[in-house]
Amino acid sequence: MRKWNCEDARERIERNNKEIAELETVLRRLPEGDLLCKKNSTRYKWFLKQNGISSYLPKLNRKLAEKLAMKRYCKLRLKELSTDISVQEYYLRKMEGVEGKAEALLFHQEWGKLLEPFFKPKNVELQRWQEEDYECNTKYEETLIFKGTRGKMLRSKSEVIIDMLLYENHIPFRYESKLVLGGIEIYPDFTVRHPVTGEIFYWEHFGLMDEEGYRNNACSKLRLYCENGIVPSINLITTYETKEHPLDIGHVKSIIEEYFLS
Repeated sequence: MRKWNCEDARERIERNNKEIAELETVLRRLPEGDLLCKKNSTRYKWFLKQNGISSYLPKLNRKLAEKLAMKRYCKLRLKELSTDISVQEYYLRKMEGVEGKAEALLFHQEWGKLLEPFFKPKNVELQRWQEEDYECNTKYEETLIFKGTRGKMLRSKSEVIIDMLLYENHIPFRYESKLVLGGIEIYPDFTVRHPVTGEIFYWEHFGLMDEEGYRNNACSKLRLYCENGIVPSINLITTYETKEHPLDIGHVKSIIEEYFLS
């Protein structure tokens, strides 16, 4: 299940306000009065209510009835959106300044070390595997600028999300561990072991899919994986993002639950 956060609440308020403005524009174009629908046996009769007085509306006036039905929909939807905004604003008042403080300790130089024993894999063999030295990627070290768990440095904020959620769920993994496929050395973003079976999965996050060169390289990498028996949705996990569509933390959580916790 996705964890709601302050950013989600702010985005939801923005979307709601936009829809409210659109609905208010529609309402201004609709006729006066309200439509009542009353069932008589197996049929409905329409009534037009204006100034507290209801009068029968013949079926020949369907166009007017349709517009008044839209008016009722708009009013109900506006009430729903306004209520939702109030709920989200209440959430923000309570959560801003509190949210994320617990998780931030995991990335702290000193607190993170003290907390590490509580987040280790529960399987001793897999814990040992995670803590062993391994050959990692030493290229472009200047791009390792984001703090991860256990003192490691990562290349993107999206990788931080994956790193943190794997860590919080006691799932053993390595970052950019060397892998040789068909004589070619590559460094998967994450090499992950199933916390119960020990099965190996590789997780690649492709974060610049709106750039042609990056996109071509990503497709070549996927082809290399498939040619060597590492297949998406089987033993290869892939996530993607563009500038307009950043990685969603809820999506990462659902992936981890599906592959490693269910």
